[in-house]
Amino acid sequence: MYIVTDGIVLKRVKVSDYDKILTIFTRKAGKLSAAVKGSQNPKSKLASGAHPFVYGEFSISKSGRLSNVTSIDVKNAFYHLREDLDKLTIASYFLEVAHIVTAENVINNRLFDLLLEFLGILETSDSLIVQHVIKVSFELKLLDLIGLRPELQHCVNCGNETANPKFSVEDGGVVCEECYSLYPNNYKMGHVIPKLMNFLMFTPLESILKTDIDEILIKKIDYMLSEFLLYHLERKGFKTLKHFN
Repeated sequence: MYIVTDGIVLKRVKVSDYDKILTIFTRKAGKLSAAVKGSQNPKSKLASGAHPFVYGEFSISKSGRLSNVTSIDVKNAFYHLREDLDKLTIASYFLEVAHIVTAENVINNRLFDLLLEFLGILETSDSLIVQHVIKVSFELKLLDLIGLRPELQHCVNCGNETANPKFSVEDGGVVCEECYSLYPNNYKMGHVIPKLMNFLMFTPLESILKTDIDEILIKKIDYMLSEFLLYHLERKGFKTLKHFN
């Protein structure tokens, strides 16, 4: 098999002094792993493309169980993400989450486009609060794409609407006043946060970034979403977020 496809490098593992294994999220074949032989050599034509974040056109050959990258035409290496620790951390987290939620050889071009768009806008972001907005917007849009959208209008227990909801991570949505006692491990939301979460989930990112959003609300959403993702993706933590505040 031989394919030529756009792809984003999610992960790189060094396997010898000269060779790497890349995990590449591709348009035509979904997520796959492929060897890049000789890429540790600075003179290799593949060296510049064998890095996380790289978006480009990959030529990949497969013989038996082993796939090999034979050429990489780099379209965007996202170099500026590496110049700021916060940007690098969030971008690395995007790659980690994309890696977790995608299966081998399953095409998901909506997620591919989402990841590509958010890496590009994150690279040009100019403040930490903007980067937080980008992060929670990505998380909400990703949850919607993979079928884990939190319920933000009706109580997850009784189905009633509520003006003063709390949030249940385990049951995946809001809880009304009458059902508070059934969910001891819940988070206070108030009436604004569910509306803001819906706005972030369904509004184009370009429009979101033109909106003045309260930093405290974003931080509250960020915390709840972190707990939500850990629980529903069955993770104890995200390696890339260990030092991110």
